[in-house]
Amino acid sequence: MLTLTDYLIISAYFLVILVVGALTGRKQEKEEFLISGRKLTTLQATTTIFSSRIGAAILLTYTALVYMYGMGALWYFVGSVFGLFVFYFFGLKVKKLADKEKFYTMPDFFFFLKGKTAGYLATITTIIIMFGWVVLNFTAGAKLVSEYTPISYDISVIIVGGIILIYLIAGGFDAVVKTDIVQTFGIFLLFVLMMYLLTTTSTRPGLAFMDLFSIPAMQIISFFLAGFFIPMASPELWQRVYAIKDKKNFRRSIILSSVFYIIVGFILLLIGLVIRADIPDIAPDTSLIVGFSRLLPVGLAGLSVVIIYSSVSSSADTYMFTASASVSQDFLEKTGLTKSDNLRKTMRYSMVVLMILGVGMALILRDIVDATFFFVSLTMSLGLLVLVLWIYPKINRLSVWLSILFCLIGVIVPAFVIGISEQLVMWAFAACIFGILLGMIIEGIRKVSGRSKNGLK
Repeated sequence: MLTLTDYLIISAYFLVILVVGALTGRKQEKEEFLISGRKLTTLQATTTIFSSRIGAAILLTYTALVYMYGMGALWYFVGSVFGLFVFYFFGLKVKKLADKEKFYTMPDFFFFLKGKTAGYLATITTIIIMFGWVVLNFTAGAKLVSEYTPISYDISVIIVGGIILIYLIAGGFDAVVKTDIVQTFGIFLLFVLMMYLLTTTSTRPGLAFMDLFSIPAMQIISFFLAGFFIPMASPELWQRVYAIKDKKNFRRSIILSSVFYIIVGFILLLIGLVIRADIPDIAPDTSLIVGFSRLLPVGLAGLSVVIIYSSVSSSADTYMFTASASVSQDFLEKTGLTKSDNLRKTMRYSMVVLMILGVGMALILRDIVDATFFFVSLTMSLGLLVLVLWIYPKINRLSVWLSILFCLIGVIVPAFVIGISEQLVMWAFAACIFGILLGMIIEGIRKVSGRSKNGLK
């Protein structure tokens, strides 16, 4: 249980976040509310990219994978590092195009290159992905609060969602960026706590190279592919690329955030192995939370709650804002259901609706690992399409449409029929490729048929 000092630390953190969000929202123009006026510096961009990526997916899910699969889980992280490396070169191209065409969201890229149908399909997928990550982080934050305090899981979900909603409504994207700076400091403290745990524990995890291959080959491929393709189709990462001031700041921020990401990922691997050895037979999706509560001294409990919660909320607010932006800009505005002048108000309303839906889903969907595999599968399959578009931008529109459609089918149908597991990644990957090839075949048949008709004439 937490002490009075612990509760004061937690309350002070919440107060700082709310004040920063409220002050940010004063006298904002539309461009500032939506994308920080496209003027993020290296420090701002680095902290917001880094903190948004160190959320429930990397903290709790990655630690859970280590707890279940040992060193074999490292393949997910290896794929993520390679994916960020590839995204660096892709991002340079996207940044140039976004500055010229004034993109705000990832679907804007599809609207511009492949028309309305591709844009709306990308919008649907983006909303599902971002909403899913919102639910995942709400779940993680609530499990954290309920583990350390007498507050029930249900009430914890409402508290987590409510605090994030308040400062998002007040400050928009600027609030996300500025609170991410505060939350990055919290993540740095998490790094210090993890190092403290590693240096004080009597358990010394062994790192054997061959342990990387101790899991089945299909799992290795699934973990690597999931990690590799996620950056290519992470709408929140695209939005930060658009918001960065120039290419110089983009290069610096991507490199710095990737370095920090690698360091934290390696330390998390060690922490997961320690918890696996010291505390067997606990639920994998809360292994980090339980591990910290049992292995750290009592006096550090409140600090660890603040630190892990800051990581979770720094991702949750990002996903909430990105989902709201896609609903408002890519769907309501482009279909004429709302006007550009009312966009900020529309986004605020959509945030409220998404928060209510997100809290409701978090009350139902409580397994973090399963939820992660579901939304990772959808993200990485769309990432494959983005990579294809980068390498071969002349791909026909039908292939793009069918690829996105089969991305959705290839995740949702197997999830209901065979259940959610790491194999869902392979189903999604195969469905995306099938959609691309089917579009090419149909387009090829159309061309041959058209030539035949012209020949008869």
